[in-house]
Amino acid sequence: MKINLSRLLDRTVYKIDFDQTMELGEVIVNQRQLELVSPVRIKGDVYKTDDGTYLSADIIYEYSENCARCLKEFTNRVQTVLSGRLMEKSKSFDQQNDEELIVYYDGDEVELKEQVIAAILLSLPMKSICDEACKGLCTSCGKDLNEGQCDCLIEDIDPRLAKLKDLFD
Repeated sequence: MKINLSRLLDRTVYKIDFDQTMELGEVIVNQRQLELVSPVRIKGDVYKTDDGTYLSADIIYEYSENCARCLKEFTNRVQTVLSGRLMEKSKSFDQQNDEELIVYYDGDEVELKEQVIAAILLSLPMKSICDEACKGLCTSCGKDLNEGQCDCLIEDIDPRLAKLKDLFD
C-alpha cells in the first residue's frame, strides 16, 4: 500500500487523508497460521507539524483461527493503531524517543505494507479464544465441554500433596 506524499512535501497541503484496503490472505507466525478472511482496511492521515511529518492510521482486519481451548474455528475482528514519524530514507536520524516508530519513505511515496503487517502481528493475542466463557476440552476423554459435561472422574490433586491422599484411603 503506497501513499503519495508529493502535495504534503511541497507544502500544498498540510494533511493527507487516506482510506484503503490491502489483500494479505494468510499470515504465518511461529507455526501459527492466520487466515485473513477479508481485506485489511487502513484508514488514517499523514500530517505535517513544526516537529516533522507524522502518520496515524486505524487498521481493521478479520481473521479466522482455531480456538486454543476447544479447537473450533472462529472469526475475530480486530482494530489496532499504526502511528509514527515519517523520515526520508536518505536522511539519518538520531532517534531520541525509543517508543516512536520511524517510517521511512523514498521519493514522494511511502510504502506501508511492512508496517501494517507488523501492527497486525503485534495486535494478535498470545492465544486466540473463541469466547471468554469457552470451557475447552476434557483432559481425559477429549469431549467439548461447551456442549455438555462428560462422565469422566477428574481429581484435581496438587502433585505435591498426592501422597497425603493415600492417608485417607
